[in-house]
Amino acid sequence: MNTKAEIRSLVIARRNSIPADERIARSEKACEELVQYLGRTVAPGARIAVYHALGSEVDVSSFAKSARLHGWTCAFPVMVRNDNDAKARMTFWDVPLDGTRRAFFDKPARTVTPDDPSLAGCTPCDPREIDAVVVPMVAFDAGNMRLGYGGGNYDRFLRELRSDAVVCGIAFREQEVEAVPTEPHDLALPKIIVA
Repeated sequence: MNTKAEIRSLVIARRNSIPADERIARSEKACEELVQYLGRTVAPGARIAVYHALGSEVDVSSFAKSARLHGWTCAFPVMVRNDNDAKARMTFWDVPLDGTRRAFFDKPARTVTPDDPSLAGCTPCDPREIDAVVVPMVAFDAGNMRLGYGGGNYDRFLRELRSDAVVCGIAFREQEVEAVPTEPHDLALPKIIVA
């Protein structure tokens, strides 16, 4: 189990094997811990970049709902391509949590253009205006190194943040591996909440 692809395959299978009801309960507990952590590290009015769970990832939707109680705004990732020749890039958008089901929630990797109807009522965020980020992952190790899905989207996005932005990963304990293969540009996450 040396390559990133092998680790991804193994860890996603382990994560998928967590029973759905257990995954829900553990996600809720992780969200409670996330609220406590961010309550100590970010101010009311903060903009927090979260995500909509893909497959068996930790579901942070209860955090997004409770964030409003703290005066926080949640921004969600959207893969946007500005024109036909450009490569899609992950951007974050303020999304009103008004019960509207957004297409990019169901298919987070799907590419849209800025005028896509699913973005109606949403506002793009400048990365420098984001105060905290909750980072999903495929795997992590004891040194808080993170393995994603391989697109480099979060690697690029995290480099665009202000230096004082709070960055926190979130994962199930089944996602921990002995060592995540790294490259010179890879950085450890400051904190990972493990459910």
